[in-house]
Order: sequence, then C-alpha cells, then structure tokens
Amino acid sequence: MNLKSAESAINGAWMAGGVIGVLTLIWTGAAILFSSAGSRGAALAPLANVVILFALSYGVWRKNKICAALLAVYFVSLVGWKAVSWTQTRTVPLGILTDFVAMSLCLNGVRGAFAYHRIKQNEAVSDQEYVEQR
Repeated sequence: MNLKSAESAINGAWMAGGVIGVLTLIWTGAAILFSSAGSRGAALAPLANVVILFALSYGVWRKNKICAALLAVYFVSLVGWKAVSWTQTRTVPLGILTDFVAMSLCLNGVRGAFAYHRIKQNEAVSDQEYVEQR
C-alpha cells in the first residue's frame, strides 16, 4: 500500500464513522421528538453511541491507529450483534447493510492507518540516513 492509498483508506473510514454518526443522531432526534415523556430517557441512550462514533472518527481523521482499530471493532461488533439478531428473529435488522459497508471501510481504514505510519516511519529513517551521510 502506498501513501496515497493509505490516506484514501483512512478518509473512507472516518467518513463512514461520521456518516453513521450523523444518521444515528438524526434517528435519535426523531425518537426523542416523537416519544412520550416517560420513554425519553431510553431514547437518550443512543446519544452515547453518537459521541463514541464522532470521537473515534475524529481520531481516525487524525490518523490514530488505536482509534482506527476501535472504530473497526465497534462496527464488527455491531454487525455481529445484528447478524445474531437476524438469525434469532428471522427478520432483517434495520441498517445492517450500511453497517456492513461501514465495517468494510473501517477495516480498510485500519490497514491504511498502519500502512501510513509504517511509510512515514520509513521516510523518517531514510531522511535521517541521508542527513547522516552528508
């Protein structure tokens, strides 16, 4: 993987996290708006997911390897949970396709983040060797 494709993979991962975060925020806002006063507390729980998604997406945007791995783990667990739900209830969970696409982008983003740092480290070492040779 070269530097350009690593950066492209990283961009795909943070954008996927951001888009799913925005969609979850819209869904949560609608749930809060249209829920009764007694059930609004349960509708506020997905806001934690929105905060997690935005924080991890920001970390991936900053090319943090740990955030990239955690965002991928988040989507892998989400798709796994929905797949188990699908097999138990025999109904297709809402949003499983978008979560699967986001999972794929985030797994590629992990590859990109690790490749990016490996390439940058190799460039720094080669630049240092060049300076020492002068």
